[in-house]
Amino acid sequence: MGMRRLADFSIRAKLRGIVALTTILALLVSGLAMVVHDSLAFRKQKLDDLITQAQILGSISGAALTFDDPKAAQEYLATLKARPDIEEAALYDARGRVFASYARSSTLDAPSLAEAQGYRFEGDRLTLFQRMQEGGETSGTIYLRASLGKSARLRRYLAIVLLAGLGALGIALLLSAWLQRVITEPLLDVTEVARGVLERQDYSQRVVKRSEDEVGVLVEAFNGMLAAIQHREAALQEANEALHAEIVEHRGAREEVDALNQDLERRVMERTAELETANKELESFSYSVSHDLRAPLRAIDGFASLLVKHQSDRLDAQGQGYLERVRAATQRMGQLIDDLLRLSRTTRSEMSRRDLDLSELARAVVVELQVGSPERRVSVSVAPGLKANADFTLMRTVLENLLGNAWKFTAKKDEARIEFGRLEQAGDTVFFVRDNGAGFDMRYADKLFGAFQRLHAVTEYSGTGVGLANVQRIIHRHGGRIWAEAEPGRGAAFYFTLSHGGRA
Repeated sequence: MGMRRLADFSIRAKLRGIVALTTILALLVSGLAMVVHDSLAFRKQKLDDLITQAQILGSISGAALTFDDPKAAQEYLATLKARPDIEEAALYDARGRVFASYARSSTLDAPSLAEAQGYRFEGDRLTLFQRMQEGGETSGTIYLRASLGKSARLRRYLAIVLLAGLGALGIALLLSAWLQRVITEPLLDVTEVARGVLERQDYSQRVVKRSEDEVGVLVEAFNGMLAAIQHREAALQEANEALHAEIVEHRGAREEVDALNQDLERRVMERTAELETANKELESFSYSVSHDLRAPLRAIDGFASLLVKHQSDRLDAQGQGYLERVRAATQRMGQLIDDLLRLSRTTRSEMSRRDLDLSELARAVVVELQVGSPERRVSVSVAPGLKANADFTLMRTVLENLLGNAWKFTAKKDEARIEFGRLEQAGDTVFFVRDNGAGFDMRYADKLFGAFQRLHAVTEYSGTGVGLANVQRIIHRHGGRIWAEAEPGRGAAFYFTLSHGGRA
């Protein structure tokens, strides 16, 4: 709220405030810098002075220490009365004991034993211990403690800074008054004209230019803007009149277009309904045909089985071979019908998505494959912790087909390997089933997911060519995609994603 009131102040008041605030801040910063610099310089000067005083006392007191004359040493220290800043002093012998001392006041706070050579600042005092050397050995120690008198010095500096600040502030205010006349008056002219334009919508007004500086450029730009707005307003008025005439002219055409759109929407809805009905009838027909084919196929297979069982002695080897081929064909046809029904159910079945452990599901499929072919030795690797949000039944169908194909196409490998895992690709989780089996030529990869499409002969590897088409429909229903990479004789890898809830 306070900042809002500050924004509402006049430019004149803002200029005055800026000049005053800038002056005060500059004085405060410069005064602080002066105080800090003087304090540091004063401390160094005081330390140098105290060291010099200690050296002088050490040189004149050396003989007193040598001849064990405390009285003479006491007289030397008494000369410090001429230094009102030195509060107390002491002379220690080589063993660090007090030999002679001096105190300006009645009490002496000097340490009873000499400390190591050095100095320290304690509040408004400086304490110094200075070693006395004679013949390369320490003959004694001088102790001095002096008052710095910083408080009085700081008060003097503050008084100087305050007086300088008041003088500079007065000069700054006089300067700001002159600047206000030079800067704010042309801006007030602009404000007055702008208010008149806003209230009366009269764009013919202009501001008188008083200078060639930035404010003068602003006035020129403002007048140019008013002229451009005036011109555009006239053009806009003409355009509005022409547009009104066009609206009246095109209103009838629009009504006709609306009628055509409504008729088109009606036709689209009718065609969509017809297409949905046709699709349902086609699915029902496909299901019925596949289901009704089972009865004659079972009859053919049954009679062929009876002929082989009861009439084989009346047939020669060629006839028996024909019957076996009939039975094999009917069984293959039955498998095709089962795959067609499964494909139809994949399209029509309702999906029920939930969190699945794909690793556990894959291991269950592998166990079934191993039970079905106990004589095979296949190295199967299933990555742990593969999770997805998907339909359980449909995902089991996917893994049964992909792992089943890997199991089937590695049958001729002495050291068969199958792997189910995942990887990250462009921010997506990609699951894969990889094997080192027969593989295929990538030139024919576009046929992989078509119904009844095969890349290997039936006599070489069994199958109807429907499984991968079923897998692709399931993956698409989950919002994902599937693709494959392979090389003849070096295995194949099938990759798939599960969008909208699929995750690793």
